[in-house]
Amino acid sequence: MTFPRFFRVLSGLALVVTFFWPALAATPASASAVPTCNARNFAGTSNISTRAGGATVRLVLTNSYFPRCQWSSATDYQFASSSGVAIGPKVSLATTKGLAVPEQPWLMNDTFQLIQHLVTEEGVQCTQKQASYVRVSSPRGGPLLVKLATSLGVCVNGTTKWTSLSSLSFPKPSACTSLQLKLNVGQSNGTAGTIFYPLIVTNAGGHACLLSGTPSVQPTTGALPGVAHILVGPRATLRGTGSTGYGDSIRLGPSAKASAAYGVVETGNFTPSQCVAKNFESLSVGIANVSGGSSWFVPLSGSTCTKLASTNISGFVPGITGIAP
Repeated sequence: MTFPRFFRVLSGLALVVTFFWPALAATPASASAVPTCNARNFAGTSNISTRAGGATVRLVLTNSYFPRCQWSSATDYQFASSSGVAIGPKVSLATTKGLAVPEQPWLMNDTFQLIQHLVTEEGVQCTQKQASYVRVSSPRGGPLLVKLATSLGVCVNGTTKWTSLSSLSFPKPSACTSLQLKLNVGQSNGTAGTIFYPLIVTNAGGHACLLSGTPSVQPTTGALPGVAHILVGPRATLRGTGSTGYGDSIRLGPSAKASAAYGVVETGNFTPSQCVAKNFESLSVGIANVSGGSSWFVPLSGSTCTKLASTNISGFVPGITGIAP
């Protein structure tokens, strides 16, 4: 569904509806309700450390599936040539003995990462081929070709064990801090009585951090920095999760962005005496899950009701539109 079409559908619903908002970044009631990850929905990078008798390939895979998927132990790894042709046998967690791995299920939100190490060995009884990629294939789909930092000789025949898996991990960064986040209002969109403004958060720090939840937003007076801000009307109500932000945890790398869609219903849609419209010049925005708590004032002009809530907000999603990918 396109961005404008989404808002046309949204605006055709009741103007102001308050939904129950589930616990932030909550795990689904049943892991079986979460689809298995498709390796092709991931991006991969690698680096190689060599040692006597072999090398260790460190794969970093980043999920781009929204809202989340479950990583499978049946996912397999196989080296491939410069043309992408598989060489040598496959290896997977399901067939690897003695590997200490995190407790399942391995739920991965959009932008989350996993780190998998492949250990190669060399020996005299070894037929080698040069590998330029690692093929990652999951039960649901693939393969994902991850380019090796440098080409690598791997055993494809002989009695020497050619590769094994070790050190699977699912790192989660610490919560974002107010010092590393910047907030601005993006390009507005919407029709049929409601205008939506993406509230865009940028990680301006030098390391990744974790953002989650739904911002608290209230119209205010005073558009310029340093002036007094007076609250105007009720704060925004929470919008249903549907195709908008779920508020799940988002891994924000340096310079990465996340956003939440702030909806402003035209005051003319309400009975004047029930609405009592008033202009606002800025927004007070708070993000409870930012380390230490934080709040911003951002300039945005419009009109809101003071007797009832005529604005609404969704949870954070990756990107700058405020809409789930």
